[in-house]
Parts: sequence; structure tokens; C-alpha cells
Amino acid sequence: MMNYQIHRHSCHINALPVEILSYIFTLATHDAASTNTDYKRRYEVPFSPESVTMPTVLASVHRHWRNIALSTSTLWSSLVMSLGQVVRVKVEDDERAYKTFLDVERLAAHIARSRNSPVDILIDTRDPEWDFEDDEEECSTHNATCFPYATFIPQILDLLFPQMYRWRSLTILSDTWAPLRVALERLSLPTLTKGLGAPHLETLMLMRCNEFLGHLDAFSPRSQHMFDGIPFAALTGAPHHDLSAQSHPLPKLRNLTLVGVHLNWTHFSRYILGAALDKPPSRISGCIQSLELSQHCREVRPTFDEFTRILKACPLLRKLVIRVSGPRFDAGVQSSDHPVSLPLLEEIHLGYTNVEDAAMLLSHINAPNLTMLSIEDANYIASPDDEDSSPLLIYLATGFLDLCDVSTERGSSHELYSYYSATSKDSAVRTPFPRLERLSLNNVTACTTPFSLLVTAIPKLRHLSLCRTPNALPALLPVQTDTCTRTIPSRSLESIEIFCVEEETKHTLDFVLREREKSGAPRVCNIDIHLEVCSADAGEEIGVYRVVENDVVGNQITYGESVSDEEDPFAPGGIFNDPRFDEAYRVLS
Repeated sequence: MMNYQIHRHSCHINALPVEILSYIFTLATHDAASTNTDYKRRYEVPFSPESVTMPTVLASVHRHWRNIALSTSTLWSSLVMSLGQVVRVKVEDDERAYKTFLDVERLAAHIARSRNSPVDILIDTRDPEWDFEDDEEECSTHNATCFPYATFIPQILDLLFPQMYRWRSLTILSDTWAPLRVALERLSLPTLTKGLGAPHLETLMLMRCNEFLGHLDAFSPRSQHMFDGIPFAALTGAPHHDLSAQSHPLPKLRNLTLVGVHLNWTHFSRYILGAALDKPPSRISGCIQSLELSQHCREVRPTFDEFTRILKACPLLRKLVIRVSGPRFDAGVQSSDHPVSLPLLEEIHLGYTNVEDAAMLLSHINAPNLTMLSIEDANYIASPDDEDSSPLLIYLATGFLDLCDVSTERGSSHELYSYYSATSKDSAVRTPFPRLERLSLNNVTACTTPFSLLVTAIPKLRHLSLCRTPNALPALLPVQTDTCTRTIPSRSLESIEIFCVEEETKHTLDFVLREREKSGAPRVCNIDIHLEVCSADAGEEIGVYRVVENDVVGNQITYGESVSDEEDPFAPGGIFNDPRFDEAYRVLS
């Protein structure tokens, strides 16, 4: 028998200084950079939920790593509670009965090990088995049978409230209204005595993840559409009698996202955002820089005056997202000669269901430094008719709401350019966002004329993204003028991204690019086409689209071929095709 001698060599990574190894652990835990480039991915939590398990994995390798992990408090700063912590136990006397309780052992361990580090909190009550067709009206907020997780929200918040002075972000996700309602009630109870509140809170996200409800006229569940009280009063740390005197209730709050969650908008703008209402921007040290209001049915949307006060309270706003929400434009609301001034606003993402309301909303915002605009027809996918977005496109090109009667019938580019040249001589006719560099159009339906008017009005456009907006591409063609010269719309264009269903789109793009180059336009160097394949079964009215992404180098466009579900991915030529293996397989067979 031979004797084998095993030589133990120390791992090179353990030779690193403790500080460097601790930094590596921190990067492995909190690097939440996602590689997902799906354009439909709209909502992102402030951190990756996987960061919760990584510290435990690192601490389980051996004693040296465990000591470093336990001594690095920032590794444990992600606090997550989800349905995975709800434990069901059978009752001994009744086989069909269950008891449920909340396992808070991991949460308590992370709270203790994070010590005094700022913490990011995620409460995820989404249930994969929830049936969106169930009627929430029949279930009360405290009915454990309908909403078993709602009863655990107070227990979770009671554990987290003593650490409120360390909160850096708070995210609550739910499919249903009940858990969010309970959380709002607890967060809106003022303290009895003055406390610290959440002075380090930077991000606040409350999301009801059911986009269908935003298209309804009335709130569901109907019996709970009213929500009185002062929103997030508990976070201010001020007692009820002293709340109005707070000059900076949440001094570090920068990002606010409310998706499917409505508040008492008057109290919200007065008590939570009111610090900036009566002060010039130069004297404001902190306020919201990113605001999202999405998926609110018409009944619970803020009035026009309430929405205006919210915007005025955010003079340092840099990003605004309004999707199936925004103000209610009741009868009598008209365009204003004094829109809300947002000089630092750089991005607007607007998803609309009524094109006139969308144009009216933008007309009340003065954002001269806006560089990125994304507009989307967010009507429900089963809507019988497409919304004609011509009035919105014309407003974006001219800055006027009363030019919607301009003929948008299919006509020559020469007639269009003649019209624009004549009207643009008037200094009052100009695009409201002259510094636009990035434009995204999603499901925007109109004939070519309004698109042409828009791209002609924004000469600084560098990046264009089109999703199921087929008539926008011809608008990039050179325009013949009266002097027999050709003017090139958006001459500075550098990249084009297209999500399309029609195969003909790539031929249209080739033609447009050739014509632009013939007229002297610089080459569009970055082109990315995503061909979507409808995979609806026969008889279905609504199709599900699968995206086939294509890599583009320079101006050479390559197009991927879709693969039918019936093909064997391991067959020669399949997705997992290996030419050498295929050749060897043929020989062996």
C-alpha cells in the first residue's frame, strides 16, 4: 500500500490583510448591479434580496472568515422579511387546521450584527399563489384567512421601530392592499413624545404590485379607499401637537416611490414635503430628487392643486415618473402661464391613458434642462382601440396645446417642413424641452407627421428608443425644403434602439440610414434591434412577446432568428449547438 502525503498550502486569499478581505466581502454582499437588460423591468428595490444570505455563506467557510464577517457590521445591513419567514404548523387535534407564526430569528440576528450601521429594509408580502381575480372587498384588513401576512406587519415593525434612527431605505411590496394598509397605519401614528424618527432615511418605496387596478375608475377594495391621517408621521419623530412645526421632517429623503398606494395628498405635501414650499431653491439643503407616482385609479389621484403643491415642494427634483397616475384634470383646469419651475429636472417618464391629460400635465412643468424624456401609451393591453398620440407629440414639438387641429393626415415631408418653418419664425413656437438628448417612445400611435414635427424640433437628440412605434422611423428621413436642399432631422443622432414585431422594420431602418448618410448626416454608430416574437396560442387575443436581443458592432446590423418551441435545443443547429460535438456525434451514430 502506497502512502500519500498531503501538503497543506494556505489559501492565497487568506494572506490578504483583514481590511481588504472585509472589503471584498462587502462587495460580494452588496453589489446589486443587475445584468438584466429587459426594458420592461420598471421597478427596482434599493438592494438585492440575495445580499441577505451572502454574509451567512461567507461566515460558514471557516473560523477566520467567520470572525471577519461578524466584525464587519455593514455586511448585515440588509433586513428582509418575506413569506419565507411565515411558518405553518399542523394542529395536533385537527389535521386540516394550521397555526402560522413568524420566524424572526434571522431578522433579529441581522439587527444585532449590523450594530450601528445604516440599514436597508425590505418587507416583501407578495404571494406567488395569490389569485388576482379574488375580490379583496370580501376580505377585511384583519382577516387572517384572506391576508395571512397582514397580521404580521405590526410584529415586524415593532422589531424595526427601535432601529428607526438607522433606517436608510424602506421598501414594502404587496399584491394586495391589506398589508400596505396596516403598514401605512403604523407608519402614520405620531409618537407620544419627541424622538429621533428616521433622520437618515433616503429611500421610501411602497408598491402594490397589481398594474390592472390603476386602470379602474374606483379604488378596490371599495370600503378602504379613504385614508386620513398624516402620512409617515412616525418617521418624523415629532409628537402630534408639534408635527406642523417641523422644518425638515425627513431631511435626507431623496427617493420616493408610491405605486398603487395613495395618501392624504394635502397632508403629505404640507407636513412631509412642506419644508420647501415657501423657500427659494438656494436655501433648501435637502428634498426629494426622485419622485414616482404610478398605478393610481382616478378616484384616489391627487387633484390638480394637490399635485402642483407636491411638485412645488420638490424644487431640486431630478427624476419624475408618472405612470397611470398624476393629477385629476377636472372641469375648469386650464393651461397655466406660470408652470411649476423645476430647473434641475433631467428625466421625465410618463405613462398615460389619456393623451390630452398627458399634454396638459407636461404644460404645467417648466424643465428647461430636461435631457431624457420617455413617453408610453399605458392603456390596458386589452383596450379595443389605440390612443392617437398626435396631440401630445405636437405639443412636445411646438409648446402649444391649441395646435392639435393641425392636419396630421399622411402628407409629404415637404409640406410638413414648410409648415414648421413658417410657424417656427414666431419665437413663441418652440419645444418645451429644447435640451432633450434621449427620447423613448413606447406604444405611441400616430401617423408620421407628428413624429416628423417632433424630431425636427429637437436638434440635440442623440439617443432614440422605439418600442412598437412603427411610424416614428420614417420621421428621421431628410426633409426637402423650398430651396431644393435637404434638412436632416436630429442630425446629432448617435444611437437607435428598436423593439419591434414586424420584420419589415429592419428594412425601413436600412433605408432611413442610407438616405440620411446620402444627405451628409453623420453615421449612426450604435444600433440595437430587439425582434419580438408573438407566442400566443391559436384563438387567444392577447399575445405574449419574447425578446430576441441582437448584438450590434458599429453600423453593422445583425438580426437574430427566433426558434420555435418545438425544436430540440440540443439538436445540431439548436441553441446549445456545439459544432465539434455535432460532428463527433454524427461519426459515432
